Amino acid sequence: MRVPLITLLCLSIPAVAAAAPLPAEVSRMIEAAAETPGALATVAEVARRTHPESLAEIDAQVAALTSRAEEERIARITSLRFRDGWKGEGQAGGFVSTGNSDDVGASAGLTFAKETLRWRHEVKLAGDYQRSGGAVSKERYFAGYAGQWKLNARAFVASSLTAERDRFAGYRARFAESVGVGYRLIDRPDLKLNVQAGPALRQISYYDRGDEIAFAGRFGSDLAWTLRPDLVFTQNTSLFLDTVSSTLTSTTALTTKLRGDLSARAAFDLRVETEPPAGREHTDTTTRASLVYSF
Repeated sequence: MRVPLITLLCLSIPAVAAAAPLPAEVSRMIEAAAETPGALATVAEVARRTHPESLAEIDAQVAALTSRAEEERIARITSLRFRDGWKGEGQAGGFVSTGNSDDVGASAGLTFAKETLRWRHEVKLAGDYQRSGGAVSKERYFAGYAGQWKLNARAFVASSLTAERDRFAGYRARFAESVGVGYRLIDRPDLKLNVQAGPALRQISYYDRGDEIAFAGRFGSDLAWTLRPDLVFTQNTSLFLDTVSSTLTSTTALTTKLRGDLSARAAFDLRVETEPPAGREHTDTTTRASLVYSF
């Protein structure tokens, strides 16, 4: 038994000797990176590659900084009142549409979002308007609320309220209310994907036919992919299935940061109606280019 023990001790001496304290400037660099969202993991990985002899110390510092940031986040969120903590963005730009109207026009939108320990709230307002030859050739307005009540780190109860008006799609007003369950299929710092499903109720007021009320099933997905710290790809999809007219809406966007709180966004909207009013197209598309200001 003595020979293996001595051998083990001899082998462990080089490993202990190889361990070295992390240089102070590297430690300060990691500490500073924790102040910038998404930078800590990158800086820590560089430190691990350049100082492999200090892996344990680097991992311990990163774990301590991550824990401290989470504690500060929880304390900050817990202390917020309802009117506090909202973040938003406003966008304005132009569009090209095909389908029920073929136009070039202007669009604008506002989005507000807030996250607490148990809830995530999001409010959206958007509008497209175009006059051509003295007559309105496109007019669409949208307002919506989406709420998520978190059951755990991935699962949530999803609720949604929407109202919209689109003259050239044939309806004066369309309201939808839904509640269901959701799950975060992918939860990485650079990639997040939520899916949700549940029952819904829709009320539709048409311009050229009677009003309708329909029960429906709603399915949705939300994808956010950070390609680079200054470049984000998103896709938000919603599908209503009912016996009157099923509806698919999808918005695909690429947003790049220009400077500070100002970004540029290119987006493509797709809307499909299985049973549109007489004389209307099944499919509408809108391609947008916008400037986005975050606040």
